Amino acid sequence: MKTMLSRHRLEVALVSAVVVLAAFWVRFEYIPPFPDRQIEVSESKYGFDVGEPSQWFSAWSVGDGQAYVMIALDPTGQKLADEIPEAGYRFARAGYGWAGFVVSLGRDTFVPQALAIVGALALLGVLVLAISLREKVGPRAWLLVLNPALYIGFAGDTSEPLGILLLLIALTSSSALAAGLVGMTRPTYLIALWGKWRALAIGVAAATVIALYGLIVFGASAMVPDAGRLGVPFLGYFLEPNLWSLVLVAAAVATVVIGYRTRDWAWVVAGVFVVCFGRLVVEDPVNSWRAAGFLPVLWALGPRYQPAGASSPATGIRSAAV
Repeated sequence: MKTMLSRHRLEVALVSAVVVLAAFWVRFEYIPPFPDRQIEVSESKYGFDVGEPSQWFSAWSVGDGQAYVMIALDPTGQKLADEIPEAGYRFARAGYGWAGFVVSLGRDTFVPQALAIVGALALLGVLVLAISLREKVGPRAWLLVLNPALYIGFAGDTSEPLGILLLLIALTSSSALAAGLVGMTRPTYLIALWGKWRALAIGVAAATVIALYGLIVFGASAMVPDAGRLGVPFLGYFLEPNLWSLVLVAAAVATVVIGYRTRDWAWVVAGVFVVCFGRLVVEDPVNSWRAAGFLPVLWALGPRYQPAGASSPATGIRSAAV
């Protein structure tokens, strides 16, 4: 690590500065213009006292962030069904809300800040891992911190930064614990673990446990997302064409091609999954890039990436630590 830092000191400093400045800028731009009113409405709806957080800590008061703040306030998630559509589907990503509950020490008034802290630490964790991987995978390690889902998730206090960090740990260390936490935090990101069957099985098992809990608490109808999230390949992009989604689908197709040529089936499956995004996801580029947050992780590590000490699927020979 010291050798790498001295060799790429300027590069690391520039990337780190860009990441920090971008995170602050995106969060400032994403914050809704009337946070006080939205917090007041949220409190009257949900019956929680979140205090008077500043504008920097109110992103959760709109959009998907509402579900996470409610889980952080009530880890059982039982109040989700009162106001949040698709409550069981939302609770399937409870890991981020639970992390907010832990960091807030169970204090309602600190939940907005706690969620922001979890997101910020996850983003910085991805930066640290990108720096540590720079020597092994080259400059493409910086694709980890060029991931739009990182900044969108941090700005809106949603689960993407934590999910990306856990996925990266699972891929680079073969950690079963990290894979399980991915299943609790952003289960669709598990698709990037295709071919790493033990980690994938643990992640799916964790996601299944939460899904079964949601089925009991919320009922079957709340577990099913709105139609239109997945569909016929390319159809969603055709129905809702926009520049950013076209860039995403082109990148997904390239991922499939590269994955097939290198026989990295995680790339193939992940690319096909993104190509099948439906109209409901693609109509908002923010949602499509959040949902595809696992792709830049695969791109950064490269095809057929193996953690240090792991066996190569082609030769069965264990690689040396780098």
